[in-house]
Amino acid sequence: MAKEPSRDVIKRIIKYMSLGRGIEVKRIGDTKILRIEWLNLYNEPEVLNAIGGLIAFWIKTLGYKPDAITSVETSGAKYGISASSHLSIPYFSLHKIDKVIFNDPVYVESRSITESRALKLYADRSIVNKFNNVVLVDDIRRTSNTIDSAVELVEKCGSKVCSCFVVLDFKFTGHPYPKKIRRDRFHSLFVISKVSDDGKCEVKNGLALEYIKKGERKLIGDEK
Repeated sequence: MAKEPSRDVIKRIIKYMSLGRGIEVKRIGDTKILRIEWLNLYNEPEVLNAIGGLIAFWIKTLGYKPDAITSVETSGAKYGISASSHLSIPYFSLHKIDKVIFNDPVYVESRSITESRALKLYADRSIVNKFNNVVLVDDIRRTSNTIDSAVELVEKCGSKVCSCFVVLDFKFTGHPYPKKIRRDRFHSLFVISKVSDDGKCEVKNGLALEYIKKGERKLIGDEK
Protein backbone atom coordinates (compact mmCIF):
# COMPACT_ATOMS: atom_id res chain seq x y z
CA MET A 1 0.00 0.00 0.00
CA ALA A 2 1.38 3.41 -1.00
CA LYS A 3 2.43 5.73 1.79
CA GLU A 4 0.00 8.57 2.48
CA PRO A 5 1.32 12.08 1.74
CA SER A 6 2.67 14.07 4.66
CA ARG A 7 0.00 16.14 6.38
CA ASP A 8 2.74 18.35 7.80
CA VAL A 9 3.83 19.31 4.29
CA ILE A 10 0.21 19.95 3.22
CA LYS A 11 -0.18 22.22 6.27
CA ARG A 12 3.04 23.98 5.29
CA ILE A 13 1.63 24.72 1.81
CA ILE A 14 -1.51 26.21 3.39
CA LYS A 15 0.71 28.31 5.67
CA TYR A 16 2.74 29.53 2.66
CA MET A 17 -0.48 30.74 1.06
CA SER A 18 -1.93 32.33 4.20
CA LEU A 19 1.31 34.28 4.73
CA GLY A 20 1.76 35.12 1.06
CA ARG A 21 5.18 33.46 1.13
CA GLY A 22 6.75 33.51 -2.33
CA ILE A 23 3.54 34.97 -3.78
CA GLU A 24 3.37 38.21 -5.74
CA VAL A 25 0.25 39.86 -7.16
CA LYS A 26 0.68 41.15 -10.69
CA ARG A 27 -2.05 43.21 -12.32
CA ILE A 28 -2.54 43.14 -16.07
CA GLY A 29 -5.37 45.55 -16.79
CA ASP A 30 -8.30 44.37 -14.71
CA THR A 31 -6.83 40.88 -14.34
CA LYS A 32 -5.05 39.79 -11.16
CA ILE A 33 -2.27 37.25 -11.81
CA LEU A 34 -0.46 35.44 -9.01
CA ARG A 35 3.23 34.69 -9.36
CA ILE A 36 3.77 31.77 -6.98
CA GLU A 37 7.46 30.91 -6.92
CA TRP A 38 7.22 27.47 -5.31
CA LEU A 39 4.32 26.38 -7.54
CA ASN A 40 4.95 27.98 -10.94
CA LEU A 41 8.72 28.53 -11.11
CA TYR A 42 10.37 25.86 -8.99
CA ASN A 43 9.41 23.05 -6.64
CA GLU A 44 10.64 21.91 -3.29
CA PRO A 45 10.88 18.10 -3.53
CA GLU A 46 8.68 17.58 -0.46
CA VAL A 47 6.01 19.90 -1.82
CA LEU A 48 5.95 18.24 -5.25
CA ASN A 49 5.86 14.76 -3.71
CA ALA A 50 3.08 15.71 -1.28
CA ILE A 51 0.89 17.27 -3.97
CA GLY A 52 1.35 14.30 -6.31
CA GLY A 53 0.62 11.93 -3.43
CA LEU A 54 -2.46 13.92 -2.43
CA ILE A 55 -3.90 13.73 -5.95
CA ALA A 56 -3.20 9.98 -6.04
CA PHE A 57 -4.80 9.54 -2.60
CA TRP A 58 -8.05 11.20 -3.71
CA ILE A 59 -8.13 9.39 -7.05
CA LYS A 60 -8.14 6.11 -5.12
CA THR A 61 -10.40 7.34 -2.29
CA LEU A 62 -13.05 8.65 -4.71
CA GLY A 63 -13.04 5.38 -6.63
CA TYR A 64 -11.62 6.49 -9.96
CA LYS A 65 -9.77 3.82 -11.92
CA PRO A 66 -7.86 5.65 -14.66
CA ASP A 67 -5.65 3.92 -17.21
CA ALA A 68 -3.37 6.97 -17.31
CA ILE A 69 -2.82 10.52 -16.09
CA THR A 70 -2.56 13.49 -18.43
CA SER A 71 -1.86 17.21 -18.10
CA VAL A 72 -0.93 20.22 -20.19
CA GLU A 73 2.75 21.06 -20.50
CA THR A 74 4.50 22.64 -18.81
CA SER A 75 3.18 23.88 -15.48
CA GLY A 76 0.70 21.11 -14.75
CA ALA A 77 2.91 18.33 -16.08
CA LYS A 78 5.08 17.91 -12.99
CA TYR A 79 2.02 17.26 -10.79
CA GLY A 80 0.55 14.82 -13.30
CA ILE A 81 3.84 12.93 -13.51
CA SER A 82 4.13 12.85 -9.72
CA ALA A 83 0.57 11.53 -9.34
CA SER A 84 1.09 8.87 -12.00
CA SER A 85 4.27 7.76 -10.24
CA HIS A 86 2.40 7.39 -6.94
CA LEU A 87 -0.29 5.33 -8.71
CA SER A 88 2.16 3.37 -10.89
CA ILE A 89 0.19 4.08 -14.06
CA PRO A 90 1.26 5.71 -17.36
CA TYR A 91 1.43 9.44 -17.99
CA PHE A 92 1.15 11.40 -21.25
CA SER A 93 1.28 15.13 -21.97
CA LEU A 94 -0.90 17.47 -23.97
CA HIS A 95 1.37 19.92 -25.77
CA LYS A 96 1.28 23.60 -26.71
CA ILE A 97 3.24 22.94 -29.90
CA ASP A 98 2.93 20.44 -32.73
CA LYS A 99 5.70 17.85 -32.82
CA VAL A 100 7.11 16.16 -35.89
CA ILE A 101 7.26 12.86 -34.02
CA PHE A 102 3.44 12.71 -33.70
CA ASN A 103 1.99 9.92 -35.85
CA ASP A 104 -1.54 11.33 -35.77
CA PRO A 105 -1.57 14.96 -34.56
CA VAL A 106 -4.85 16.44 -33.28
CA TYR A 107 -5.42 19.92 -31.85
CA VAL A 108 -8.02 22.24 -30.33
CA GLU A 109 -7.86 26.01 -29.99
CA SER A 110 -8.37 28.11 -26.85
CA ARG A 111 -7.03 31.26 -25.23
CA SER A 112 -4.50 31.72 -22.44
CA ILE A 113 -4.85 34.69 -20.07
CA THR A 114 -1.39 34.29 -18.52
CA GLU A 115 0.25 34.05 -21.95
CA SER A 116 -2.13 36.67 -23.42
CA ARG A 117 -2.53 34.86 -26.73
CA ALA A 118 -4.53 32.29 -28.62
CA LEU A 119 -3.55 28.83 -27.48
CA LYS A 120 -3.55 25.58 -29.41
CA LEU A 121 -3.29 22.27 -27.57
CA TYR A 122 -1.90 19.28 -29.44
CA ALA A 123 -1.92 15.55 -28.82
CA ASP A 124 -0.89 12.43 -30.68
CA ARG A 125 -4.10 10.43 -31.17
CA SER A 126 -2.09 7.22 -31.63
CA ILE A 127 -0.91 7.59 -28.00
CA VAL A 128 -4.03 9.00 -26.32
CA ASN A 129 -6.38 6.34 -27.65
CA LYS A 130 -4.31 3.62 -26.00
CA PHE A 131 -6.15 4.61 -22.81
CA ASN A 132 -9.92 4.44 -22.24
CA ASN A 133 -10.17 6.54 -19.08
CA VAL A 134 -7.74 9.22 -17.97
CA VAL A 135 -7.51 11.72 -15.13
CA LEU A 136 -6.62 15.27 -16.10
CA VAL A 137 -4.32 17.17 -13.73
CA ASP A 138 -3.63 20.91 -13.88
CA ASP A 139 -1.83 23.33 -11.60
CA ILE A 140 -4.34 26.21 -11.63
CA ARG A 141 -7.97 26.81 -12.55
CA ARG A 142 -8.54 30.40 -13.50
CA THR A 143 -10.90 30.82 -16.48
CA SER A 144 -11.44 27.06 -17.02
CA ASN A 145 -10.57 27.55 -20.73
CA THR A 146 -7.49 25.33 -20.65
CA ILE A 147 -9.30 22.56 -18.77
CA ASP A 148 -12.24 22.59 -21.19
CA SER A 149 -9.85 22.52 -24.16
CA ALA A 150 -7.86 19.65 -22.66
CA VAL A 151 -11.02 17.58 -22.08
CA GLU A 152 -12.18 18.32 -25.62
CA LEU A 153 -8.81 17.29 -27.03
CA VAL A 154 -8.70 13.99 -25.13
CA GLU A 155 -12.23 13.16 -26.28
CA LYS A 156 -11.36 14.14 -29.85
CA CYS A 157 -8.60 11.53 -29.66
CA GLY A 158 -11.11 8.83 -28.67
CA SER A 159 -10.50 8.66 -24.91
CA LYS A 160 -12.50 9.89 -21.92
CA VAL A 161 -11.60 12.18 -19.01
CA CYS A 162 -13.14 10.46 -15.99
CA SER A 163 -12.16 13.27 -13.58
CA CYS A 164 -10.06 16.39 -13.26
CA PHE A 165 -7.89 17.58 -10.37
CA VAL A 166 -6.36 21.04 -9.99
CA VAL A 167 -3.83 22.10 -7.36
CA LEU A 168 -5.06 25.69 -6.92
CA ASP A 169 -8.60 26.80 -7.70
CA PHE A 170 -8.72 30.58 -8.14
CA LYS A 171 -12.35 30.88 -7.10
CA PHE A 172 -11.81 34.57 -6.30
CA THR A 173 -11.71 35.37 -10.05
CA GLY A 174 -15.42 34.58 -10.34
CA HIS A 175 -15.01 32.59 -13.56
CA PRO A 176 -17.37 29.63 -14.12
CA TYR A 177 -16.26 26.06 -13.56
CA PRO A 178 -15.39 23.88 -16.57
CA LYS A 179 -18.28 23.01 -18.86
CA LYS A 180 -16.73 19.93 -20.45
CA ILE A 181 -16.61 17.85 -17.27
CA ARG A 182 -19.30 17.15 -14.69
CA ARG A 183 -19.05 19.34 -11.60
CA ASP A 184 -18.95 16.31 -9.29
CA ARG A 185 -15.92 15.01 -11.21
CA PHE A 186 -13.95 18.23 -10.91
CA HIS A 187 -11.81 18.43 -7.77
CA SER A 188 -9.64 21.18 -6.27
CA LEU A 189 -6.92 20.63 -3.67
CA PHE A 190 -6.80 24.24 -2.45
CA VAL A 191 -9.69 26.64 -3.16
CA ILE A 192 -8.54 30.26 -2.90
CA SER A 193 -11.51 32.48 -2.13
CA LYS A 194 -9.65 35.74 -1.50
CA VAL A 195 -6.24 37.29 -2.23
CA SER A 196 -4.90 40.49 -0.68
CA ASP A 197 -2.55 42.86 -2.51
CA ASP A 198 0.42 41.55 -0.52
CA GLY A 199 -0.20 38.01 -1.80
CA LYS A 200 -1.87 36.52 1.26
CA CYS A 201 -4.40 33.90 0.19
CA GLU A 202 -7.52 32.76 2.02
CA VAL A 203 -7.99 29.00 1.72
CA LYS A 204 -11.20 27.68 3.26
CA ASN A 205 -12.12 24.72 1.04
CA GLY A 206 -10.57 21.95 -1.00
CA LEU A 207 -9.50 18.32 -0.76
CA ALA A 208 -6.26 19.29 0.99
CA LEU A 209 -8.23 20.60 3.98
CA GLU A 210 -10.48 17.55 3.90
CA TYR A 211 -7.38 15.33 3.93
CA ILE A 212 -6.06 17.09 7.03
CA LYS A 213 -9.45 16.71 8.73
CA LYS A 214 -9.48 13.00 7.89
CA GLY A 215 -6.14 12.64 9.65
CA GLU A 216 -7.40 14.49 12.72
CA ARG A 217 -10.55 12.32 12.88
CA LYS A 218 -8.41 9.20 12.55
CA LEU A 219 -6.13 10.40 15.36
CA ILE A 220 -9.12 10.99 17.64
CA GLY A 221 -10.47 7.54 16.75
CA ASP A 222 -7.13 5.90 17.53
CA GLU A 223 -6.99 7.67 20.91
CA LYS A 224 -10.41 6.26 21.81
